[in-house]
Amino acid sequence: MWNMTENKTMTLSAHDGLIAALAVSTVNGLVASASHDKFVKLWK
Repeated sequence: MWNMTENKTMTLSAHDGLIAALAVSTVNGLVASASHDKFVKLWK
C-alpha cells in the first residue's frame, strides 16, 4: 500500500494468502482487502 502522509510504500501482513482484491472508499476512508485465504478485512 502507499502511505500518502510519508510518501512511501507500506506492507500489511494480515492475510495468509495472496491479496486478490483491494477497494478504497473515498467517503469514509475504509480499505477492504480480499485474499485467497478466504477472508475479507476492513482497514481504517
